[in-house]
Amino acid sequence: MSVEPDQIRSALGQVVRDRARHDRVVADPHAELTALGLDEAARAGMLACGSQRLLAYHHMVHGRLFKTVRGFLGGAAGRLGDDRLRADLDAWIADPGPQTVYLRDIPAQFLSWARPGWDADPSLPPWLGELAAHQVSIRTIRNDPREVGPQTEVGIELERPIACNATVELVRYRWAVHRLPTKLGPDAEPEPTPEGQAVIAYRHADDQPRFVDIKPRSAHMLELLIAGKTLREALFGACEATGETLDDEILGVTAVTLADLIDRHVLLGGLA
Repeated sequence: MSVEPDQIRSALGQVVRDRARHDRVVADPHAELTALGLDEAARAGMLACGSQRLLAYHHMVHGRLFKTVRGFLGGAAGRLGDDRLRADLDAWIADPGPQTVYLRDIPAQFLSWARPGWDADPSLPPWLGELAAHQVSIRTIRNDPREVGPQTEVGIELERPIACNATVELVRYRWAVHRLPTKLGPDAEPEPTPEGQAVIAYRHADDQPRFVDIKPRSAHMLELLIAGKTLREALFGACEATGETLDDEILGVTAVTLADLIDRHVLLGGLA
């Protein structure tokens, strides 16, 4: 009985993904392809141009994914080191592997798998996983298909929601990884983030990702505005979250904050 095309594709995929299978093909290609369930005719077809042609697919895929992930991780990849990154990436490609056909989505998928191990590894800086996530978010924000949107030129009203930049996200880092230089020196260390402080991550109207520190009460207010709450609801909700009572001083600070967020293109103005 001839081997089905799906079985051949599965065998090729396993050789491409799994470095252990790659090594066994190097040692004895016929034995490994037999172990993968291929008959003599299928083995002969796959090895007609030599085992190196088959193995070339493995090297091309792993090399391309390594280059992509290392580029997205930036300074975090440099601190981790190529050997550790390659070993972790090989393990991930083997199982569970990419769940997307888009290269731009692969670094985030890999990081969600690798980061728990990095965070638990005492030989690595405790902030490394967070820096890697920040570096990936730079590309994610830049590639976000949602439109930033124009400013509305409409005044803000207390009883109405405020238009928000659709790409805005509030993140809470334990370390100020967003302030580290692009070229990370061997002695670079991020400062711990003050308790409750957040970072606004978004794409500006100039299409560049930006990261802006925001204090706790303003962060809570912005979260509620993003959720579609009215300005009144956001103000009282933010004060409740921080244990404060809304007064004239807070109103004054809030007015300055709202103007700044509109100027930065985080908020877009009132809704018509």
